[in-house]
Amino acid sequence: MKEFVFLLVVLAFLKSCNGQAGAELTRAQEFLEKYEREASEIFYKSALADWAYATNITEYNSNKSVEVNLESANFTQVYAKLASEYNYKNYNNETIRKQFEGIADQGTNAMQDGEKLKRLKQVMAQMEGIYAKGEVCGAPPDYDCMNLEPGLTRLLAESKDYDQLAFAWKRWRDVAKGEMKELYEEFVQLSNEAIRDNGYNDTGEYWRSWYDSPTFEEDLRQLLEELKPLYKELHAFVRTKLQETYKNNPFPDSGHIPAHLLGNMWSQSWINVYDLVEPFKNKTSIDVTPEIKRRNMTAREMFDIAEKFFVSLGLKPMPQEFWNNSMIVKPDDGRSVVCHASAWDFSHGDDVRIKMCTDTTMDDLVTIHHEMGHIQYYLQYHDQPLMFQTGANPGFHEAIGDVMALSVSTPKHLNKIGLLKELQEDNATDINYLMLQALDKIAFLPFGYLIDQWRWSVFHGDTTPEQYTEEWWDLRCKYQGISPPVKRSKDDFDPGAKYHIPGNTPYIRYFVSFVIQFQLHQALCKEANQTGPLYKCDIYESKEAGKKLEKLLQYGASKPWPDILKEITGTSKMNADAILSYFEPLTNWLKKQNEGKSTGWTESKCPDVNYDIELPTATEWLEQFDKEYSDMLNKDVNAQWDYESNLTDYNQAIMINSSLKMSEFNKERTKQANYYPWRTFPDSSVRRQFEKITLYATDVDSDKLKQKKDLLANLTAIYGEATVTMTDGKTLLLEPGLTEILKYSRDFNELKEAWLKWRDNSGKLMREEYSQFVELSNEEAKTANFSDTGEMWRSVYGMDTFEQDLEDLLTELQPLYELLHAYVRKQLKKTYGSENFPTSGHIPAHLLGNMWAQQWNNIYDLVEPFKGVEKIDVTPEMIKQNYTVKRMFTTAEDFFTSLGLLPMTDEFWNKTIMVNPEGIQMICHASAWDFYNGSDFRIKMCTEVDMETLVTVHHEMGHIQYFQQYKDQPALFREGANPGFHEAIGDVMALSVSTPGHLKTIGLLKDTKNTHESDINFLMKMALEKIAFLPFGYLIDQWRWSVFSGETPKSKYNEKWWQLRCKYQGLSPPVERSEDDFDPGAKYHIPANVPYIRYFVSFVVQFQFHQTLCNEAGHQGPLYLCDIYKSTAAGTKLGNLLKLGSSIPWSDAMQQFANTNKMSVAPLMEYFKPLIDWLKEQVPENERGWDKNTCDHVTEGDELKQWLEQYERDASFEYYTMSEADWAYNTNINNETELHKNLADLDLSDFKKEVAENVSGYDWQNYKDKQLKRRLVKMADIGTSALKDKVKLKQLASLLSKLASTYSTAKVCLTPTNCVNLDPELEEILATSTDYDELTAAWKGWRDASGKKMINDYEKMVELSNSAVQELGYVDTGDYWRRTMYESETFQTDVEELLVQLKPLYENLHAYVRRKLMDQYGENRFSQDSGHIPAHLFGNMWAQHWNNIYDKVIPFKDKPGIDITPQLQKKGYNATGMFQIAEEFFTSLGLGPMRQEFWDRSMVVRPAGKDVVCHASAWDFYNAKDFRIKMCTGINMEDLITIHHEMGHTQYQMEYSHQPIPFRDGANPGFHEAIGDVMSLSVQTPKHLRKIGLLTSTEDDEETEINYLMLMALDKIAFLPFGYLIDQWRWSVFSGETPKSKYNEKWWQLRCKYQGISPPVTRNADDFDPGAKFHIPGNYPYIRYFVSYVIQFQFHEALCKAANQTGPLHRCDIYQSKEAGNKLKEVLQMGSSRPWPEAMEVMTGQRKMDARPIIEYFKPLIKWLEKENVQERRGWSDACPPERVSFGTNGKKKKSCVTSSASYIVLNYPTVLVLILIINMFQYFYH
Repeated sequence: MKEFVFLLVVLAFLKSCNGQAGAELTRAQEFLEKYEREASEIFYKSALADWAYATNITEYNSNKSVEVNLESANFTQVYAKLASEYNYKNYNNETIRKQFEGIADQGTNAMQDGEKLKRLKQVMAQMEGIYAKGEVCGAPPDYDCMNLEPGLTRLLAESKDYDQLAFAWKRWRDVAKGEMKELYEEFVQLSNEAIRDNGYNDTGEYWRSWYDSPTFEEDLRQLLEELKPLYKELHAFVRTKLQETYKNNPFPDSGHIPAHLLGNMWSQSWINVYDLVEPFKNKTSIDVTPEIKRRNMTAREMFDIAEKFFVSLGLKPMPQEFWNNSMIVKPDDGRSVVCHASAWDFSHGDDVRIKMCTDTTMDDLVTIHHEMGHIQYYLQYHDQPLMFQTGANPGFHEAIGDVMALSVSTPKHLNKIGLLKELQEDNATDINYLMLQALDKIAFLPFGYLIDQWRWSVFHGDTTPEQYTEEWWDLRCKYQGISPPVKRSKDDFDPGAKYHIPGNTPYIRYFVSFVIQFQLHQALCKEANQTGPLYKCDIYESKEAGKKLEKLLQYGASKPWPDILKEITGTSKMNADAILSYFEPLTNWLKKQNEGKSTGWTESKCPDVNYDIELPTATEWLEQFDKEYSDMLNKDVNAQWDYESNLTDYNQAIMINSSLKMSEFNKERTKQANYYPWRTFPDSSVRRQFEKITLYATDVDSDKLKQKKDLLANLTAIYGEATVTMTDGKTLLLEPGLTEILKYSRDFNELKEAWLKWRDNSGKLMREEYSQFVELSNEEAKTANFSDTGEMWRSVYGMDTFEQDLEDLLTELQPLYELLHAYVRKQLKKTYGSENFPTSGHIPAHLLGNMWAQQWNNIYDLVEPFKGVEKIDVTPEMIKQNYTVKRMFTTAEDFFTSLGLLPMTDEFWNKTIMVNPEGIQMICHASAWDFYNGSDFRIKMCTEVDMETLVTVHHEMGHIQYFQQYKDQPALFREGANPGFHEAIGDVMALSVSTPGHLKTIGLLKDTKNTHESDINFLMKMALEKIAFLPFGYLIDQWRWSVFSGETPKSKYNEKWWQLRCKYQGLSPPVERSEDDFDPGAKYHIPANVPYIRYFVSFVVQFQFHQTLCNEAGHQGPLYLCDIYKSTAAGTKLGNLLKLGSSIPWSDAMQQFANTNKMSVAPLMEYFKPLIDWLKEQVPENERGWDKNTCDHVTEGDELKQWLEQYERDASFEYYTMSEADWAYNTNINNETELHKNLADLDLSDFKKEVAENVSGYDWQNYKDKQLKRRLVKMADIGTSALKDKVKLKQLASLLSKLASTYSTAKVCLTPTNCVNLDPELEEILATSTDYDELTAAWKGWRDASGKKMINDYEKMVELSNSAVQELGYVDTGDYWRRTMYESETFQTDVEELLVQLKPLYENLHAYVRRKLMDQYGENRFSQDSGHIPAHLFGNMWAQHWNNIYDKVIPFKDKPGIDITPQLQKKGYNATGMFQIAEEFFTSLGLGPMRQEFWDRSMVVRPAGKDVVCHASAWDFYNAKDFRIKMCTGINMEDLITIHHEMGHTQYQMEYSHQPIPFRDGANPGFHEAIGDVMSLSVQTPKHLRKIGLLTSTEDDEETEINYLMLMALDKIAFLPFGYLIDQWRWSVFSGETPKSKYNEKWWQLRCKYQGISPPVTRNADDFDPGAKFHIPGNYPYIRYFVSYVIQFQFHEALCKAANQTGPLHRCDIYQSKEAGNKLKEVLQMGSSRPWPEAMEVMTGQRKMDARPIIEYFKPLIKWLEKENVQERRGWSDACPPERVSFGTNGKKKKSCVTSSASYIVLNYPTVLVLILIINMFQYFYH
């Protein structure tokens, strides 16, 4: 029973386990099915991307391929991780287990670092791209550029030219040098790192794992050993035949075959040398290539043949997708493609493809069968799981195609398909066939073996990058027995020349395939019942063989490859039996052929490669060469001369033809010269001549040479014929027109126009041709064994360290150049303004007096150190002495003959061109010419009579002297010791000729005074020529060398040019440059292809020469004063140097001449030492130099413009935000709105401070652009925001907030229950009451409730405000207001004079009003002694306007009044209606209506239940659309006028809203006020009021007119002294003149003095009556109102004139005058963009404020008042009347009903004061 129970338990357990296992397998199967679905899609997508890249190599496709492959990698990683969650290693189901193992095996996709994986993919794509795009240029015979397929492949296959093959072989390997090698090194590291993440030690180990054999490497080695004897026999036979073919060419003694002779770029297949090694020559050829070509067979037809083969076996035809999608020929649309033949499986239905650039050869026919074998494999295993859709092992896939080829390539098969007409069956034919097969199959074996031997050693780390090529050739020499035809180095990367290396395709598969294909062939032949030798077997049309093959293919990788191999062949091992059997007849034959001959080669090392040619005797050849060469040179120079002196197409053609002949001559003679081993000659002169012939000898075909010459002629023609049409319509050549503009103009824009247009019309037009020229020039240079033209040019100097030496010289000279540069920049900024200079320190290139900024002497007048010291430009004296061009030349000749040197020849004088012949276009660039016949020497130049050209004549004649001195040398030596010597000889003369001493000697300088100042001036002028040139002379060829070397491609020409100019010269282009431009071409030497570094060399060595000659001449004193004129000793020394020509190295010539063989800057530095010392004093170190890492046309002004554009956006936002918060507070005063307002003000303050700091970073003080400078001044002057002390800033903010709050919320309690606001209650009392005591109570109560409470705060505010503006450099706040707002040093005096002019009118009005008020209130209320009027009686809280007492002082009471208030009320006008009246006034002038935002957002009536600031104000919200007015409108005439006034502000704001924000203001503050008021001067006229229907009847008589003018005077004239004195008081407070203890005293001193008013009650120091006026606590400058009250009448007069109004000024109404509106608009739109006097001039025709119009306006009233006041006292005492108290009526005292208790004065202070900053001055501007 127990046993039974136990059995039941066990069975239950097993059932449970089996159930769990079954569930696991079901889950695994579902996982695999899901994987299949998703993997098919992702692999399809990846294959499509790879295909797109391989068939169209672009950066986009490369990136896309990388991107998709990364997606695929991610997919692989995800599924590998998912697979690891299954216990697949313990699965019994092998099929499922193997699929899981495949999924888990990620390869390089296992890399965990995503960025590195991406980089790995990129590197692989880049390497493949380099390979695919690789081309070889210049290979004979065509010298075209060739890709590998088919060009180079065909060349290697067909050519039998040893050198041609070597050239192509070597150049193809150059493709792999450099970048690919570096990428491969990176690839190895990344690939290994990735594969380690997959569990392998390196990539090689991973690859070998595919063969699943622990003995794999040993198996391979053993196979190779078995096959080696056959290979050696083949190698020996082939070597013998090749030696016979190339018997005159070198073969290594080591037994190796040169690698380029085997008909294949990699010597992997030797089939293409079959014709050279064919055993039996008279047999029918089995190469069917001729037959293929004879039939004009297409690639498609060749593919059809291959398909037919497979179908004949019963296998599948190619699906339609194959034909639709394959690329079987190289595209002819210019695409770069990977031509390497390959078969593609897209894992997507029947989408299979082949990609190859098919050539019509037998070789490619066989390749097609091979690739279609892959396709057949794909189609057959298509139904296998995705993991098994591959070859049994990688070699199987390769073998399937090749096993077909073993049948296809048989004569029997070729005959069967009609490609081989005659089938010969004999031993010879068999041997020939087997030889052909062996050249393909056996020759390949060691190559197929060694490729991955090399890679595995690289992956393993045994072979380092430095050893790549060395190890490569060690293997090739060892296993293949071949050697490189040319020297290889560690810099080469020959493995990369084979596609599978950059393509990262494992290669051992091919070795495997070459072995097993014979095993498979043998098995299939057996199945096909083929008998006889294996090599004759053809399985074509054998369904039996096909069936067996089909079974193998259908397995895919579902079974281990040994099992599959055994099933097919009967053995599970690879072995060589079948292949050895196949080739047995050939092996035996080869052994017989090689009997007695050495087989094999030295396997231990590669041979050295050297061979040379013997040449005929040299000396005799040289003598003949010299005669011919001189004659050729003479003809060639004549042709050049004819063209450059007369630019015609005919002469150009002659010149080109001559040049071509010269080139052909050189080419042929170079070829001859190279026959001689001249380097071994003991005679240095002969050796040197041969060196010159061969060093620069080129060997390009005549078509390319002609193309190059044509290009050069075209380039020089473009330059020589270029003209520029300037804005003024004048069309100018470079010489003299444009040159004179650059030389003499000081107009920034004219210079820029000339500079730009010259480049547009010269360099820009030649860019394309120049790039072609570079390519041809380099190609030519390369034929002379130079890497490029630049190297060829540098070789002239014969120094390995030449480039470094030049750089060292420039480095030594840099400090001097930087001193000069800094000084010149500083001076030029004074002329052109700092805004036109980059902040990087560069100088705009068009400002230096020369088209190329190479020499700066033409701007000497701008930078002259000491003005007024004698001039050293003798041009005026030359003109005065009637110097001619001929005389300039004879003067120069005299200099040379004075040294004992040669005079000019007769031919020189007869043939030299000194001026441009009329009607002939020639190249004016000065040049000297040697015609190589010993007597004909000439100069060609367009001579101008000036000092600069006189020096140039000496320079060019220096060249002529050199020509004459070395004329007896061999023609090859008739040149300067180096090119710089030639230039230096002329210049060294100029160093003497330019001295004041010499100029005096030859009568061109009357008197010389060698003072320090004159010496510095002279040295400055020399430095502008000599020192300024140095970096330019250096960089020209730095640019060209980089272009020639390929470092700078065509796409970077201009960028590189400006990099160098900016870096070395410290210059920048004046306008933006792009690659559409070609600025180098605007310099003659670029299109003319004249090397330029010679000039840099000459500018250094000329000072060495000068020092040597001065010493020889016995000169004493400073070097810069030396003149060698008439020194025959100096002349003899110089002549000896010149005679040498280039017969010895220049360093030897320099040694003989100057006792040194080095170039040195020491003499130059000695020459300029006084100037260096002086410049150091002028230019501080921090002002020297420039940013050498940037190059931009962007000037400081341009940078500023960009910043200002951003500023405008930011400022608009900040000001809008602040304005909204401020508006919210002013229209609803409470703690919350105050808090928000203060925060907004704080933000704005921070913004302004930041802006000001940014502005300070610009050198705007030195700007010439007045508008820009003005704008920045306004941005920099930030008022109190400048306060740096944060604590004080917060304190100031708090004080200003408190002051504003005190005023705005103050109330006066007339009774304990009646506390009222200023507006409207108190103002209503002041305006309407006639109760003296009530007026007094309101007057005093307001001052107690407001001003008196703020005196202490005000004192602190003054102190802090002063501190703030002092940080801006102002004396005090008053100084700041006056200088920033009115821009006048005489402003205070000007306004004082205006007040003086207006005082008589005011005094008359004052006297008249005083009399009327005395009548009203009793004389006892008035001080009889002083003449003052009590301040509270004027109908206004501040006695600033008196119009509210008009009814008391009206001259003629019986006349109808012009107060339209009753009419407004009668007509039911509301506030909006009154605003519409005002709007209509402005639109009638042609000005704009108010925007909808205005009507939607303005506050035009006092809102109920809110505390508001009722003071009328107009608001600009800085977004060019939101403008508002805030006022508590009453329905009365006064408010109607105010509305017009405020809308005038709004109109101003709208008109200048297009201006930059700093200019969105009045021309000065008074302008803004005046604009509104000038409208009221029309609006208030009876004429206007009648016009708009608000005045029904008035009388136009003198009395009515006097009434009207009285009303106006009470407003306008009464205000003037008040408008003046407010800021007089404040300025005295700010300046410290008035301390706190004197505040009120000073206030009343001014009011009593200027207004003639006095306080109605006693005032003392505890009072603070100024604070009772809004603008004092509000801290708003007030003098603007005085200004506005004057200039509004000037404006009124001007507008009335524009409106053609006649009659008295006070009657003028400009309503409906578009002419007046246009004039007004012109001024309004200016904003504050120009100084106010300019705006005033636009409006009035004059620039000053003028009281005349206001006096003219009131002229009738003035006369009337003078009559009325005949009996009255006019004026008053300056001092206030004695303090007194006068209460009650008729002398009786009455208790005041004002309660002074603080409990009744409500001051609504905020409970929270935040960090606040209110920028008071600017607030006013905004409102």
